[in-house]
Amino acid sequence: MDRRRLLEALPALLALCAAPQALAQAANRATVGVLIAFAETDPVMRPRLAAFGDGLQKLGWREGHNLRLEVRHGRNAAEMQRQAAELAALGPAVMLVQTNLGLAAARQQNIAVPMVFVAVSDPVGSGFVASLARPGGNVTGFANFAPEMGAKWLQVLREISPRLERIVLLLNPAIAANRELAHSAASAADAAGVGATTIMSGDDAALERAAVDFVGKRRGGIIVFPNPTNTANQKQIIDTAARHKLPAIYPFDYYAKNGGLVAYGIDLKEQFRLAAEYVDRILRGAKPADLPVQLPDKYELIINQRTARALELSVPGTLLARAEEVIE
Repeated sequence: MDRRRLLEALPALLALCAAPQALAQAANRATVGVLIAFAETDPVMRPRLAAFGDGLQKLGWREGHNLRLEVRHGRNAAEMQRQAAELAALGPAVMLVQTNLGLAAARQQNIAVPMVFVAVSDPVGSGFVASLARPGGNVTGFANFAPEMGAKWLQVLREISPRLERIVLLLNPAIAANRELAHSAASAADAAGVGATTIMSGDDAALERAAVDFVGKRRGGIIVFPNPTNTANQKQIIDTAARHKLPAIYPFDYYAKNGGLVAYGIDLKEQFRLAAEYVDRILRGAKPADLPVQLPDKYELIINQRTARALELSVPGTLLARAEEVIE
């Protein structure tokens, strides 16, 4: 072969030489499945997924090199079931799963794949793990709220609205964690002489009736519990509270950033970062059963002062001083 023809054939020869190496590299990549209980277009998930990816990269895992990330999104039980089955079919080395709904869907696939969860409430009471210290099985991760958080939500709401006489607990009683949180809130309300009414998440008509009943009769408020329905309906909930000038407290920061009065909960981005550490340890041989479930050691308070002024509420300076963020 003359020199000119050799040069023309060189790219193809190099590609042939590189092909086995590329195939071997692809075969050595660890597949991590990620199941998210938010729509793919939802902006609240982008920084959290970025924190997870950054955490893995700092631990030596690079997508396209030794890591393959497969992310799936679902907004309801049916979608989560379908996406969980799709991930299970890929045979991932580990799965990262968000929320009780997502973890229930993943476990129903009856696979032995190790799973790390984030933003799951009451994992013991929900039947996901045997105990926090010794989770057992193939599941471990990071819980979002201890049951006593319900009482803390009431406490913060009463600090903002000291004359509170009645509250609505907006929850899904089919979720074990919601029941535990509601019991905590209702017990604290009873001790404080505050009446409590339970309304099913998604029942906009019942919430509207309760809000109307509060106006001009009793000083009321709303505690919004962590579940997918409340997240999906957050605009309606926030609008109802604003329209009837009712103080409401929410479990996640995005509620306050979208116009809710106050949010008191965990830093979900930090949980995704910590989850990367557990995924790394499992990829290197650790067993989920040996990794204790972790509870948050810090809760963040976010206050929307614009909403407080619209509700004609004066937020105490002591509460503002405790807030991680005040939205002016």
